[in-house]
Amino acid sequence: MLTKEFALKSELSEKQVRKIVQHLEERGYQLKKTEYRGREATDFQEEDIELFQEIAERVGRTNSYELAFEELEKEKDFLQVIVKENPDNLPSDQQFPQVMQELKAEINKMREERQLLGQMISQVHQQQEELKTLHNQLNNQLETNTKSLNAMTEHQKLQAEQLTKTQESIETQTKEQKELATTIKNSHQQKGFWARLFGG
Repeated sequence: MLTKEFALKSELSEKQVRKIVQHLEERGYQLKKTEYRGREATDFQEEDIELFQEIAERVGRTNSYELAFEELEKEKDFLQVIVKENPDNLPSDQQFPQVMQELKAEINKMREERQLLGQMISQVHQQQEELKTLHNQLNNQLETNTKSLNAMTEHQKLQAEQLTKTQESIETQTKEQKELATTIKNSHQQKGFWARLFGG
């Protein structure tokens, strides 16, 4: 298929497709060719779609074609089938489907790894949220307990003050009763004395 049709199928712009072709060919990767209106044109295959989408995704993330291809080349020899110096070692038409299958398998593997990494990050984030919630619950419980303890301490203080006042009141009353008893006793003794004195 030609560039326009391939761009539609791969959900990329024609400019993106041409740029990716340019960078692939600069690195020695030969795409199939056909003749269109008397000129050579790239003959894209269905199996090219995933490769181009993967490259476009990297370009979007790195905002650079050069960085995207450098990243891809570093990751598990993503483009290990590309031989820059020796044209004889480039994939032939017969080898091309196998090469694309290898690239597709590599792409799928990396996508699975990214998905797994995403799940792990999500789990860590969830655990962090759970720890944050637990931390807040413990803080709230500590604050509640502190308030309760302060209230109990204040209540005990008031009780102690009340007990002291009660004890002081009892001591005062006891002293007054003793003094009263002494006064009554003295009064009785004086009455007996005068009665004996006057023969009453």
